Amino acid sequence: MDPATALYVAIPALLLAIGYTFAPTQGESTAEQRAKLVLWRRPLTVLGHFSVVLIDTFKSYFGYVLSSPLLMGIIIPLVAVYVSSFIEGPHVEFVEKPVFYMEFVVWWVGLGVLSSIGLGTGMHSGFLFTFPHVIETTLAAQACGHVEFETFSNMWWIKTETQFQCADYPKDPNLTFTAIMMKAMLPAVLWGCGTAIGEIPPYAISLAARNARKANSDISDEQFDEIQGDIKSAEASKNVLMRTKGAIEKWMVDFLQRNGFMGVLLMAAWPNAFFDLCGICCGHFGMPFWKFFGATLIGKGFMKVPMQVVVIVTAFSESYLKVVLGIVTRVTPESWGIEPKLVKALDKYKSKFVNKSVANQAPNVFKRLWAGFLVCAIGYFLISCIEQFAQQRAATLARKKKSKTQ
Repeated sequence: MDPATALYVAIPALLLAIGYTFAPTQGESTAEQRAKLVLWRRPLTVLGHFSVVLIDTFKSYFGYVLSSPLLMGIIIPLVAVYVSSFIEGPHVEFVEKPVFYMEFVVWWVGLGVLSSIGLGTGMHSGFLFTFPHVIETTLAAQACGHVEFETFSNMWWIKTETQFQCADYPKDPNLTFTAIMMKAMLPAVLWGCGTAIGEIPPYAISLAARNARKANSDISDEQFDEIQGDIKSAEASKNVLMRTKGAIEKWMVDFLQRNGFMGVLLMAAWPNAFFDLCGICCGHFGMPFWKFFGATLIGKGFMKVPMQVVVIVTAFSESYLKVVLGIVTRVTPESWGIEPKLVKALDKYKSKFVNKSVANQAPNVFKRLWAGFLVCAIGYFLISCIEQFAQQRAATLARKKKSKTQ
C-alpha cells in the first residue's frame, strides 16, 4: 500500500476511533436541539454519535454474516479471490476477470444503494453516474455505427484508452434501437437492484418497532407515527401544496395496506419520490421481508429502470436531438446563434468516440465543472448521512433516558 492510500485509510480510522471513545452518552431531549446537531456547529459531538452508529452497525452486520453459513459460503470465497488478485503469481491471470466483474457489480449496485438509502439523504447517483453512462453509450453507438465498443471499464472513476472508443469495427447498417438499449441496460439494471436494496433499512426499522411493540405496548413506531402526524397536519393546513402532499401520502398508506405485494410493485415501478413511505408502511403492517423486497426489486430493477433507459436512449437519438435543437432555436433570439453552437459542441463531443487524439486531450471547462460538481454532491451526501445518523442516535439516547425516569 502506497503512503497516500495508507494516509487516506488511517485518518478516517483515527477519527472514528476518537469519536467512538469520547462519544456522548446522553442525547438532546427535544427535536429542536437535535436539529442543531450539525457538523459546522458541533463537529465533535456529531462525529462521536456517528462513530458509535457506524461501528455498532458494522459489528451487527459482521455478527449476522458469521452466524449465516450461506453468507459465509458466498462471501469468504469472493474475498479470497479479491485478495489473491493483489498477490503476484501464476494465478493472477485466472482471477483477473472475476475480480473485474466483481468490481463492476459492486460499483453499480453500490451506487444504487447510495441513491435510495438514508430516508431522504440519498445521493442522486442516477443523475450523477447511471444516466450519464446511458447517454454516453447512446451517443457513442450513433457516432460509431455499432455497439462493439468497450463500456465495462466505466466504473470507479477509471478512464482507459479503449473506453467508448469505436475501434476498428465497421459500421452496422442494421444498427437498431434495441441493440443500443441493451448495450446500456446491464449497469442500469444493477443500479436499479441497488436502489431496491437501499429501501431495506426503513422497512427493517419499522418492522423491528412492530415486533418490539408486541412485547411492550408502550413502545411506538416513531417513523409510522411521524407519517400519520404529517398527514394530519397537512389535512389541517391552508396551503394547497401541503394538503395535496398529505392526500397523496394518505392514499399511498391505504393503497399499500389493501394491495400488499401488488401495491409495493406498482409503487416501485415508477420514479416515486414518496417510496420511503412504502418501506416504513410495509414494516409497520408486518409484510414478510421477501414479499416486500421481491416486489421492490422487480419494480425498481426490472420495470422502472428499463423504462428510464428507453426514455434516455430515445431522447438522445439523432432524430429527437434535432427536434430539441429546433425548439431551442425557436425560443431563443436569432442573434444568439444558439443552434450552430450546440451543433458544433455536439459534433465535437461525438468525435471523441472516433478520434483517440480528441478523447485523450486535456479536459475542457465543462468536464472540470462536472468533476467539481460530483465532488460537491458526494461531499454533501456524506455530510448529510453523518448528521442524520448522529441525530438519530441522540434521539434514541433521549428516549432511553425518558423511559428510565418514567
